[in-house]
Amino acid sequence: MKNRLGVRMHGVSLTLESNHSPLIEYAAEHLHSLVEAPRQTPDLAVQCHWSLGEWDPEENPFATPAAMNVIGKRMLGNAEDLIWLDTLRMKGLQLRFRRESGQWLFEVAYRFHPKKEKIENVPEYEYKKYFSLMSYLVYYPLMWHLESFRGWTVFHASALASARGGILIGGLGGVGKTTTCVALMQRPGIELVAENIIFTDGEFVYPCYEPIRLDENSLAMLGNDLKGLTPMTFPEGLKDKALFHLQAHGRSEQVKPAALFLPQFSPQRYLTPLTPELAAEKMAAMNRLTRELDDYGWYAAAPDMHWPRAGQAAQRFEVLRRLAGQARCFELGIDRSAGVEAVVEDILGAVN
Repeated sequence: MKNRLGVRMHGVSLTLESNHSPLIEYAAEHLHSLVEAPRQTPDLAVQCHWSLGEWDPEENPFATPAAMNVIGKRMLGNAEDLIWLDTLRMKGLQLRFRRESGQWLFEVAYRFHPKKEKIENVPEYEYKKYFSLMSYLVYYPLMWHLESFRGWTVFHASALASARGGILIGGLGGVGKTTTCVALMQRPGIELVAENIIFTDGEFVYPCYEPIRLDENSLAMLGNDLKGLTPMTFPEGLKDKALFHLQAHGRSEQVKPAALFLPQFSPQRYLTPLTPELAAEKMAAMNRLTRELDDYGWYAAAPDMHWPRAGQAAQRFEVLRRLAGQARCFELGIDRSAGVEAVVEDILGAVN
């Protein structure tokens, strides 16, 4: 495979290779400032085998020199290999996890077989698959490595940096996290750290660098002032949100949390304090209820089951509990009729 690029996030290096050059070209645009020259011995090596045609979820597409045990209906494995023939998450996707001479080597086989009307009506439909594959090719392997070997944990939340400390806005999709972030960015001295997913070691939070997705409402609020955002190249009409990159210069690599807000829409405004223990429980549940992190949980469960380390599952929750203990935690009731500035006032009042 000659089509390759290097990726580096928070000190973890990954080399991505594929037989499909358009996928690598897309990955370079999607990953943006994470891209670097490929390393000879990265922490993670990932290969993607892209093919066309009908998909057989029971066929093993990976060359396996040694005999494999049948671990379950959809998994094969031995001491150094784990093959997942059907994740039930993305049609046409098959995964292989390998340990070789102390290095982790992951393979992804993807069979692209869209319906005829998709190709006729959406000529660039494969870009939707490129976007989805970035999770399995880059983000999930990096998340797993940071959780497994550095003790970090992922959380579905936006994060901003302010003079008073980090402002975290967690919760499920559709509760106004991005809109609230954009409104807070209009205030002096407040900068976006991450819009969708963060990492934490229990003391600090760190961004998961990925394209930022903004809907029409958020774009209208920003107007001509994009606050360090640059548009990402992506075919029009394939996403219901516009994609942007957060410019590398001046962005925060880490922030110590001052307050954590878990919003939901309500008939009236409110701000209810939460104990760190309850906040951590809600955070863990929100991760499971968020599709992309629930999918990541499925992904990470495969190598964690095959190569277990005692106490790892408990450690992930303990990190969230320590994070909640670092910040003042609140359930935030958002009254849509009061407008987004009322939400900003409630948040800044709690932080100040």
